[in-house]
Amino acid sequence: MEMTSKGKVILALQHVLAMFGATVLVPILTGLDPSIAILCAGIGTLIFHLCTKGIVPVFLGSSFAFIGAIGLVFANEGIAAVKGGVIIAGLVYVVMAGAIKLFGVEKIRSFFPPIVTGPIIMVIGLRLSPVAISSSMYDNGEFSPVFLLVSAIVVITMIVISVFAKGFFKLVPILVAVIIGYLVSLPLGLVSIEEISKAPLLGFEVKALEQIITLPRFTLSGVLAIAPLL
Repeated sequence: MEMTSKGKVILALQHVLAMFGATVLVPILTGLDPSIAILCAGIGTLIFHLCTKGIVPVFLGSSFAFIGAIGLVFANEGIAAVKGGVIIAGLVYVVMAGAIKLFGVEKIRSFFPPIVTGPIIMVIGLRLSPVAISSSMYDNGEFSPVFLLVSAIVVITMIVISVFAKGFFKLVPILVAVIIGYLVSLPLGLVSIEEISKAPLLGFEVKALEQIITLPRFTLSGVLAIAPLL
């Protein structure tokens, strides 16, 4: 049965929630400005849909694979070296795209079987696990039963909906879990409505502008650390 317009809007809201966390988490963990990540993700996604004529429903956001390398280069060499490494990484992507066009996707995929890609994904997840544990169980370095309670409710809600829900609700476990987690957090004082009301509709910090206007610097260490991470 064809999905209604309301159903598509609800799925779109869930997609926004799913992509927003990942998109802003990467710059937060690496020291970059989240607003730049959101802006570049939006521009990149629009360019992608223009090139593919809108036939592939994909959002281009931040990549968790780059967290360790970008954070290291940013801390030791600054934003200019990070930009240089990212630019070269983009050129590597162009080369890979040309290889796929020339030899076909199946030929390229044969060089990256599950036994290769699986451990890489596992390492990325394990690398981020301390952040997830810290955010879900600790408040400023101290164990918080309240944080653990909210995290458990969100995770259990998502699992229950994914396994036992029927029909359309089975498609939106993230959205339902986030809504329930938000409602639980309100009476516990974990959500500041005042901060939300004071936040500007559009905003751009000086830090973000400085990072944008900084010219890239191509260093060997920055390029070797960032560029190979596809």
